Amino acid sequence: MAGGNYGGASIPTTPVSGADITGAAYEGYKCTSVYATVNGGAFTYNGVTFTFATQGQSMDLVINPGGISATDADLIFLCYPCSCSGPMSGITRSDNYSGTTAMFRPTIIGGGGLQN
Repeated sequence: MAGGNYGGASIPTTPVSGADITGAAYEGYKCTSVYATVNGGAFTYNGVTFTFATQGQSMDLVINPGGISATDADLIFLCYPCSCSGPMSGITRSDNYSGTTAMFRPTIIGGGGLQN
């Protein structure tokens, strides 16, 4: 599976066959991996065709199902639901900036300079 956080749950929880991936049911999903269940499977994503030579071959790629224009039914896409419009999560350590001069502190631009 492709590493990283892509928004939403970011963990592929739904295997989707190539026969179903282009339907409206998966419009709000992101996919992170594709697996070939037979030799010679292929799919076209944003105008680029990806081909699998052997059964069991996989590819890690962040895929928006809306960009898939053609696919073999024998491919399995690992996907998760994602509106991908929520805020990112994480922690910024405040001690990263302690003891530094103003020259090295981050500056937020905008808002009339009130956030400096």
